[in-house]
Amino acid sequence: MKSEFQTMTLGELRQYVLEHRNDQLAFEALMERINAQPQPQQQVYGEVDAGEFRDLVQQYRDSKSQLRG
Repeated sequence: MKSEFQTMTLGELRQYVLEHRNDQLAFEALMERINAQPQPQQQVYGEVDAGEFRDLVQQYRDSKSQLRG
């Protein structure tokens, strides 16, 4: 991983990749960084209705924001 990518925060690296979509090294650095993060326990869901789905999406977003916090 390039040293400049190592000094970037995850958010900065994501933004860089979005702005430099052809930079393969930056993309690989981002994927390595994402894969190195601990994964939350996965939940398996059966069929849900639209209201339940909306609640599940909000729960997912909340869990992601807590990880960043």
